[in-house]
Formats: sequence, structure tokens, C-alpha cells
Amino acid sequence: MTWKYYAPSQGQSGYIWSALDAIAHVRFTELWQQHVVPTPQFIQDANNGQLPNVSWIVMASSNSEHPPASSCVGENWTVRQLNAVMRGPQWNSTAVFITWDDFGGFYDHVPPPVADNFGFGPRVPLIVVSPFAKSDFISHTMYEFSSLLKFVETRWRLGTLTDRDAVANDILDSFDFGQTPLTPPVLSQRTCP
Repeated sequence: MTWKYYAPSQGQSGYIWSALDAIAHVRFTELWQQHVVPTPQFIQDANNGQLPNVSWIVMASSNSEHPPASSCVGENWTVRQLNAVMRGPQWNSTAVFITWDDFGGFYDHVPPPVADNFGFGPRVPLIVVSPFAKSDFISHTMYEFSSLLKFVETRWRLGTLTDRDAVANDILDSFDFGQTPLTPPVLSQRTCP
């Protein structure tokens, strides 16, 4: 399978979230030069039908929605990425997962379950965008960040990497691969204050 990690370069805003920088067998080998590319290349690849099987996108701090950055500006950035996929030639074979790395500091009435010695933190949103996503569907299955990895492992019949993804739920309950592919819901950007 093919993959790319669209991320800011060292010294650029947002590089702090480039997780592959911490994985030595990627960071210090040819994998870094072959697979880690500048974030703006994502839209170009989506428009040209050149997205790999799996992509990750890391944004600059100004688009991250972390305070004091504008959530409106961050949302518009995400909309531009999504619209590129939905308008591109690979839409009918795409699944996009949008999630956040923290819960925003708001109260959650559901205590985090105990999974292992690391545990889970407060719940974070996960949005699935795909021509095969179930319409108006809210999953009540417990996912975790390893569920994204589990989806890839299940889709490409790959082995698991850790004990954590081995027991994670794979997000497949959010899809109906037998349905007529949904028309892309091309989104409008908002005017930010």
C-alpha cells in the first residue's frame, strides 16, 4: 500500500505535531524523504487524483483551532482539504476521518473508560466523510485513536502493530459499502470574524 504524511517542515508552524519526527526508523531513513511532504501538497494531490492509499495531514498552528487560533479559520482550512478530496477523481474510493487531539476543556458527563495502564482521556469528536458513510449515523461504538490504525489494518488485511490496535474497534460500523455512493457534499467556507 502507499502512504504520505502531509506535514509542516522542521522550523515551520505545526511541526511540533509531526509525530513521525519521533519515530527513528522513519525520521532518519529514506522513508522521511519519500513519504513526508509539505502540507499544501495534499490539495494538489487530491485535485490530480494522486492521493496514496493512506494519508495523514498535519496543519500549521494557525489552522489548528487551539487557542488563541480561530476555530473559524481552522474549520475553513479543513473545508478546503475536504473539498479538494470531494471534487477530485478519487472521491468514490475515499474515507476521511476528522478528529481532534484533545477535548477542548469542556465538561464531559461520561468518565473515560479504563483500557490499560495509559487509559483513555475525555472523549473527542470523530467525523467520517465518505461516499460509503452511513447517512445521519451516530455510532455508539467506543473508538480510540488506534481505531484509525485498525481500520487501515482491516481494510488492507494487515497484521496489528501493538496490543492496543489489536483490541481497538475498526470504525466499519459507520460504513455501508453496499449503498449507492453518496454525492460529495461540497462545503462552503464561513466568513471569520
